[in-house]
Order: sequence, then C-alpha cells, then structure tokens
Amino acid sequence: MSGLFKKKKKQASQDDKSSESTKSNKSSVGGVGSASHEGSERHKQEEKNKDKENKNTDKKSKKEKDRQEKKKRKQERKEEQKNKKQEKNKEKGRKKHLYKSPEKSPKKRGMEKQGRKERKKKRFSIRGFSKIINLQEYLEKAGIGASAKEVSKKVFRIILFISLLFSLAAVILCIIYQKGLSGLLAFILGFWIAVFPFLLALAWIFYLFYLDMMIFQRTKDVEAVFPDFLQLTSANISAGMPIDRALWYAVRPGFGVLAKEIESVAKNTMAGEDLGAALTSFARKYDSKVIQRSINLLLEGMAAGGEMADLLSKIALNIEETRILKKEMAANVTTYVIFISFATILAAPVLFGLATQLLIIIKQITSALGQNISSASGFFSFSFSSQGIKVSDFKLFSYLMLIISSISSACIVSVIRKGRVKEGLSKIPVFVIVSVILYTLATIIIGSMFTNFI
Repeated sequence: MSGLFKKKKKQASQDDKSSESTKSNKSSVGGVGSASHEGSERHKQEEKNKDKENKNTDKKSKKEKDRQEKKKRKQERKEEQKNKKQEKNKEKGRKKHLYKSPEKSPKKRGMEKQGRKERKKKRFSIRGFSKIINLQEYLEKAGIGASAKEVSKKVFRIILFISLLFSLAAVILCIIYQKGLSGLLAFILGFWIAVFPFLLALAWIFYLFYLDMMIFQRTKDVEAVFPDFLQLTSANISAGMPIDRALWYAVRPGFGVLAKEIESVAKNTMAGEDLGAALTSFARKYDSKVIQRSINLLLEGMAAGGEMADLLSKIALNIEETRILKKEMAANVTTYVIFISFATILAAPVLFGLATQLLIIIKQITSALGQNISSASGFFSFSFSSQGIKVSDFKLFSYLMLIISSISSACIVSVIRKGRVKEGLSKIPVFVIVSVILYTLATIIIGSMFTNFI
C-alpha cells in the first residue's frame, strides 16, 4: 500500500510540473506577441515622421528655388535696363558728339602702363643697343674683360669727338673764307642729323667685325691645340687621376687661349659648379664643331661610365685624321686656286690696261678723221666726233671692277682651300693692292708701247 501511495504522489507531482510548464509557455508566447505589436506601431510612427520631414524639406527647396529664380529675374531686368541706358547715352553722344567713353577697368589700365613701358624701352639708348646685339657675349668670346656699357660709351664718345672736330673745322673755314652764317648753320645741322648717325653705325659695324675676327682667331688657336690637350688628359686618366684633375694637370703654358679657358673651368668646378655644366659653357663660347662634338662625347662617356682614357685618345686621333684629310683635299684643288688667282691678279689688270690704251687710241683716230673730213667738200658729208666714253670714267670703272673681282676671288680661294670665308679675309687687301698696282703699270707700259703707233 505504501508503494502504491508513493507512485500516486510521484504522478501527481509530475502532473503539477507539466501544468506549470504549459502555463509558462503560454505566458512567454503572449509576451512575444505584445512586444512585436509594440515594435510595429513604433515603425509606423517613424515612417510617418520621415514622410513629414521629407514634405518639409521639399517645401523648403521649392521656396529656395523660387527665391533664386526671382533674384535671377531681377538681375536680368537690371542688366536690361543698364544696356538700354547705355544705348540711349551712345545715341545721345553720337547726335551731340559728346559721348564719353566709360571708365577703364584696372586690367586695361595695367595693360596701358605695360604698353607705355615697352614704348619707352623701344626708344634708342646705349644700354638697350648693347643688349640687343648681345655685346657682353661678344666681348667674353673675344677675351675682352671690359663691360658692354664701358665699350658702348667709348665708341659713342669717340664718334662724338670726331664729329665735333669736323664741325669746328667747318666753323674755322667759314671764318677764313668769310662766308655767311646761314650756310654754316645748314651744314652743321645736316651733319649732326645725317652724318653723325651714319658715322656711329659705321663705327659699330667695324667694331663688331673686329670682335668677330678676334673670336674666329681664338677658335682657330683652340682647335690647333685641342688634340694635344686631349691626349695629355687621357694619359693622366690612365695614370689614375680623376677627370677634373686630369684636365687641370694637362694644361701647358704653350696652349695659350685653351689654357685660360681650362683654368676658368677648373675654378668654376672648385667653386661648386658641375663639371658637365662648366664644359658645356666652354664649348658654347666657340662656334667650332670639333670642340662641341668632342665635349659632347666626353660628357656622354662620363654619364655612361666607360673608359675615358681610350675615348679621349680616339677623339684626338679622329681630329688629327680630319685635319690630314682637309690638307689632302686642299692639295687636290690647287689648280683651281692657281687659275683664279692668275685671272684676278695678272690677267684682268693687263686686259683693263690694254682696253684703256685702245680707248685713247680710238679717240685720237676719230678726232683726226673728223678734222680731215670736215675740211673736205663734196656731195656726201660724214662727221666723226671724239665725244663718247671718257678715259677717266673707264679708269674708274676698271678700278672698281678689279676691287670687286679681287675680293670675290679671295673669298672663293679661301672657301676652296680651308672651307671658310673668314680665313681668306686676310688675303683680300693683298689681292686688291696687287691688282691695282699691276693695272697702273700695265697702262703705263702699254701706253709707252703705243706712242709711236699714230
């Protein structure tokens, strides 16, 4: 009995637990449902609030757009009114010829100031002239240490002094020969207006020509010594020296202009300048393809890191080979040089002298025939006049032609032999003097030969 009673108690306790668990499950299900219902209501309220905010923002944006459109319309109306007023003012100004231009903007004023400055710069001045012709570069290339301002002032003062001397001489001659002041004033004004600028321009032309010839002579001197300098530098590099020291120690006092240039390159490198920049500036000073090409090859070898000793020795050998080839070409063309020089120095003066003597003889013959025929009478009358080409005019023509032919022949000979016109400029005075002297001698000799002809 006791066992049955215990079993019943256990079943009763289990039934109570199951009922409690079912109640708890029901209560939990009810709580979840209520929570989900509250969340849905909140979501709806949030959506409503968002809709209200969007509507408010749309209303605000529409209002701002309307305001902007109104502002634009007002600005357009104002601009239209201004344009109408300007057109009316223009029409009134055209009718009354009293139209005034509107006030200038600061940009236009700045442009006008720049234009005035440029006009002032365009006016003649010594500084502006020296800058235009790059006088400082010419002086540096020619090896003259003076500044461009000093040189330009000296040239101007020299021409001014010469013109003052001419004017003073004119005044003295006017006082000696007792001539009027009107002619003297006219001469002085004409001289200072026309002759003074011409003399100044002529002086500058001769001075620039002198500088150009000095630059050319310096390039020739540098080219003559450059291969020896490269060979010495290659020997120094092969001995273990760096490139800058090798260039410095390769300088010899017999190199002349090249020694000074390498000294300036070394000073610039010691002052902190790059060696390549110093060498390029040295090459640009001289209009020589040999120097420029060799220095470009040297810089390329330095950048590539090759063997500089072999490179420099090969460059020196190439320069010497080109010199030998030029000499061979000049030797092959000596026949042309001989023919041109013979034609201009000997043949042309003799022929011009013969022509002058023939002209003199023809004039004498025509004058004699005119006298004889005029004395004779008959049905037919012939007249021979000695008037025609004057002997003095023909001599002047022959002198001019000889000078022109000698100048052109000297230039042609220099081009054939050396490949440059500048190398033949020193031969021009020789050709001119010899041809003129031979012409005068030919006229005298041929004249003495034809004295007993008539």
